[in-house]
Amino acid sequence: MLNDFDVGTDEAANPIRMGKQRRKMALLVTLIGLATFVTPLVWTDSEILGRTRWSPLGVISALFAGTLPIGHPMSRELALSLSIDFLMGVGVIYVLLGLVAAAILFLPSARFIGTAAAAGAAVVFGNARFRYPDLQDAIYGEPSSFVSGHEVHAGTNCVILLSVFGLLIWITATKELE
Repeated sequence: MLNDFDVGTDEAANPIRMGKQRRKMALLVTLIGLATFVTPLVWTDSEILGRTRWSPLGVISALFAGTLPIGHPMSRELALSLSIDFLMGVGVIYVLLGLVAAAILFLPSARFIGTAAAAGAAVVFGNARFRYPDLQDAIYGEPSSFVSGHEVHAGTNCVILLSVFGLLIWITATKELE
């Protein structure tokens, strides 16, 4: 019986493992997804700290520097709490992408990569559906900011991440790439 840990290079003998072509494509797509962590694809409708464009890394850096939310400095405890909330929402996406990258390099299991990609797509879709609550709270400070009219726009980031996860699912499901 075949399982994810079977070792072998023959794709016909082991249909669960990905061949070199699919691995290369999956790694390229995963790296594009990971690049969204440092690329400012999230923007705010009001200027904060002199800018309106943010990356997830920029948000985390500003949280730990104590310069967010707008209007008043945060205690270290509040910054840590918001960072944990942020990491549980947005951070899960990048942890999954990191796990996918490691799996592609060390244990190219199509089943694992496809499952992780589906989970990542679900998290991205959930964040988009609820209007990015983790980013909203992290940048503007508290849930009351939803009523204040300030908004975080992360549609571009979500479209790219959904595309990345969708492509990963397609790459793991198709055999025509070998």
